[in-house]
Amino acid sequence: MGRRLVCAAAMALGLTVTAVARAGDLEGRSGPLAWRATDVQQSTVTVDGKRHARHEFALTVKNTGAGPLSLSGYEAAISYFGVPMNEMAGPLQVTVPSGREHRLSFYTLLACPDESRACRFSEGPSWRITLTGRAENNTAFTAPIELMLPTDANVPIVRRERVLVRRVPSGPDPARVPATFKPGVILVPASVNGHDVTLLFDTGSQVCLLSPEVARRLGIVIPADAPSLALIGVGSAGGALVQLPPVRVGDYIVEHLTGAVTSLAGFPFAIDGVLGTNFIEAFRVTIDHRAKELRLEAR
Repeated sequence: MGRRLVCAAAMALGLTVTAVARAGDLEGRSGPLAWRATDVQQSTVTVDGKRHARHEFALTVKNTGAGPLSLSGYEAAISYFGVPMNEMAGPLQVTVPSGREHRLSFYTLLACPDESRACRFSEGPSWRITLTGRAENNTAFTAPIELMLPTDANVPIVRRERVLVRRVPSGPDPARVPATFKPGVILVPASVNGHDVTLLFDTGSQVCLLSPEVARRLGIVIPADAPSLALIGVGSAGGALVQLPPVRVGDYIVEHLTGAVTSLAGFPFAIDGVLGTNFIEAFRVTIDHRAKELRLEAR
């Protein structure tokens, strides 16, 4: 049922914002490691006959401890425009002597939705990379590294605000959402910018969706240069990304969400849009199909 963003990645993969760069954006320290990101670039490649934007960079880590350390593995989560795109993990078998460096190369691919336009994106991906290993005295360590990348070297980083969740208590059970359970789907009453809407609760959709008609009713204007991502699922094949007005579901108001405006024609129920993963991941979710109950608790 879900509509998913088309993305491919190797070794690992929200709209507001100010283009600014800070000295610490591409370097830092985590656990026994100092790190820096370099050689950032965006290029176009063809995969299975379709063009993709390839974003790549090098991550150099330095052992700041007194003795050698070993890197045993990594996990990476990647997002574009505030939308979760991919998660990957893999083993590493690297020993780094004290004071020495080791270089890791990462890249991710993003399918280009429009073959008639240049295959370049106006914003670089965000990465959360977690390195694991053992340091002095065989002590296990975890080193999380978060970075926002520019599209190319020496280009300012597009910085966006994190998703913000606020609770406005209005009833005796703030976690319970008055959802409607139908065969195979959960429909949720919500309000966007003060307008009532019916949204599909869909853990298979990576991004919130609105139909073009509903977006117009809510007063959402799509800029001519709005980024667009390829989508698969019911309806059209692509969606323009916009920052949504505050979305209220139950007792929670969620701000700074990215949404895609796309046709929802063909869906078997009347819906105005979709609550996707970029909304859902802000909560601990309990779904009880037998009791027909949906519960949300802010993380």
